Amino acid sequence: MLARVDLLDQLGPLLGRAHDEHRRIAERELAALGLRPKALGALMVLAVEGALTQQRLAERQGIDRTTMVAVVDELERARLVERRRNPTDRRAYALHLTAAGRSALERGRDATARAEEAFLAPLSAAERRRLKATLRRLVARRPRSPRATAFPTNA
Repeated sequence: MLARVDLLDQLGPLLGRAHDEHRRIAERELAALGLRPKALGALMVLAVEGALTQQRLAERQGIDRTTMVAVVDELERARLVERRRNPTDRRAYALHLTAAGRSALERGRDATARAEEAFLAPLSAAERRRLKATLRRLVARRPRSPRATAFPTNA
């Protein structure tokens, strides 16, 4: 006979539920700005790394090509990025942040900070620091993936 297992005592489901809740709050905050998380991530990567090809941006974010096309099209329609010929490869285009893109990035960072504050509200400042430090330790010991720097911090 199997013992009853509470899924919220299992790390995977617990992390998954926490991620889902945080993402729901962040998506709501970003939607008010007309942004989605992947679009904000693209703006962050471009701000830190400078102009990139669409393929390289997809690699940096760990996003498949089809999804990346939709993200870039969305950002281009909103005039947050623009495509320019890549000077080193005339067959390719490089994506550049526009002034509006930089402004949207700052508003997006503020929105995600509000989402984080709402999500972590039940925790004290010390618990928040401990949680983040513990999670950083867990991910730091793993080999870095292409997504490792997809969401750079201001630190």
